[in-house]
Amino acid sequence: RGQKSTSKGWKRLKGKNYMSTPMTYDEKLAFLRRYRDAQRTMRRCMEELEQLRSEAASVSQALSGMPSGGGDGQAIPRAVERIDDAESRLVSAYGAALSELNRVKTAIDTVPDPLRLDILTRRYILGQRWERIAADLDRDLRWVLRLHHRAVDELTIESH
Repeated sequence: RGQKSTSKGWKRLKGKNYMSTPMTYDEKLAFLRRYRDAQRTMRRCMEELEQLRSEAASVSQALSGMPSGGGDGQAIPRAVERIDDAESRLVSAYGAALSELNRVKTAIDTVPDPLRLDILTRRYILGQRWERIAADLDRDLRWVLRLHHRAVDELTIESH
């Protein structure tokens, strides 16, 4: 219900296109792990940008002091150019990572059962360990793992 088949194996569900060829369980797990990978990428981009800005500040401080010889006078423009290049590269990487975060969140939100959705959110969005999830839900670890497997099977992952 709510599905229409379209050409080339695509299905239309709630106004979005989905590939009708199902992903395997392992492919879905790999997809879910992209969230943490994307978070690491975003963090790395921010750290690299801060480091470049710090280096540029030290270059400008060194050049604003007493006159000295030997330089071509282009240290600041080169530092600014490096920062601009890195900034555009990092903004692009950050945007791609943010897009991955949104794709994973959207896929997790397709799980209709609130408890299964909670397990996926705790594991892949919050990065919690299995033992903590089981303890927080006051459930047996094996029960949580079984429910996790079912939740992954229920995922609907939007194609690009």
